[in-house]
Amino acid sequence: MEFAVVLPVLLLILFSMIDFGRYFYVRISLSSATFEVADAITRGLLVTTDTASEKEAKLRSVINDISPGIASFAQIDSSAQLIMAPLPEACPNSNNKTHVVLTTSFNSISPIKSFFTTAKSSSSMRCLR
Repeated sequence: MEFAVVLPVLLLILFSMIDFGRYFYVRISLSSATFEVADAITRGLLVTTDTASEKEAKLRSVINDISPGIASFAQIDSSAQLIMAPLPEACPNSNNKTHVVLTTSFNSISPIKSFFTTAKSSSSMRCLR
């Protein structure tokens, strides 16, 4: 009888701990990915003649090397989306720096409403050229 009363509370705590760990893993991975993308841009990954689709393809290849499937892990969905908006400018530019923002939604597995609904990271770096 006591186990039946305590089990739901223990499961709630367990699922909440798993969600908390998943969220911070996603945040750390996004942080690493934004840093690496900003670094790649400052080293000449993008050129001013790139179209938006070419920019996005180049940036996604860097992100997939650093954190493969991070959006799917955060959303527990195979069609998960990692939003990169606005697309960063190529270096050198008028500000002489690049700013990268990555965002993805976060789906909780805990039965209670999650405090974390999105994971977002940004990184800025001065252009080297």
